[in-house]
Amino acid sequence: MSKSRSDTPAVLCGIHAVEGALKSGHRGLAEIVHERSGGNPRLNAVLSRASNAGVRLQQASKDVLDQLAGGVRHQGIVGLLTRAPTLGLAEFKDWLRDCSPNATMMILDGLEDPRNLGSCLRSAAAASVDAVVLPAHEGAGLTPAALRVAAGGIHHLNIFELGNWSQTLGQIKAAGFWLMGASERAERSIFEFDLRGRTAWVFGSEGGGVRPLTARHCDALLKIPTIEKFPSLNVAVAAGVALFETLRQKRSIST
Repeated sequence: MSKSRSDTPAVLCGIHAVEGALKSGHRGLAEIVHERSGGNPRLNAVLSRASNAGVRLQQASKDVLDQLAGGVRHQGIVGLLTRAPTLGLAEFKDWLRDCSPNATMMILDGLEDPRNLGSCLRSAAAASVDAVVLPAHEGAGLTPAALRVAAGGIHHLNIFELGNWSQTLGQIKAAGFWLMGASERAERSIFEFDLRGRTAWVFGSEGGGVRPLTARHCDALLKIPTIEKFPSLNVAVAAGVALFETLRQKRSIST
């Protein structure tokens, strides 16, 4: 059996990312490695909060932090998680059984750029998405760069890393979710489609879009209408538009 990316330690780079983990009470935050805080009041506040929470603190040189961050900008602080903040199949089945009748899910079908992945996660947290599904062995995964761009959004989401992609999509549909694939080649606009109820958005990779296997499981392929001369949007931008339109429609139920 191949090892899941969720079994490996993860790194949070930068003040905002570490601060977000502390505020959310993330139990997987095992250690914080930092440079001498000096006169940076925000860094001092984060270290004080971490100390009060019982998180181990370790001072290190900039070279050590650079190595831990793998080239990602760290602002003099790195948080070490015991494992990537993702859940597996057993937790996913439990979540599907108990989720709200109006739940929203985001499925990222093999994004290659960790910055796009992080941006999608940040938008998902802001748009009140309930769960995110990633393929276990495709795409970027929750790299330090993705976690930094997500800016704490990971601590407000149920993120599942799952294999057996066809089975996973079938389970989602069996739980009553409408599977919507985002595609610039689609005929129907997201603004003309009912996105209330259990909705699962699928966003494909930067180059190839939604994979054929995934598209075959979709109930509908929808596009974001743009001007004819410029039909293509960055996947993170498209995700933001689609998720916030979904939120708008769902909020309209109670108004």
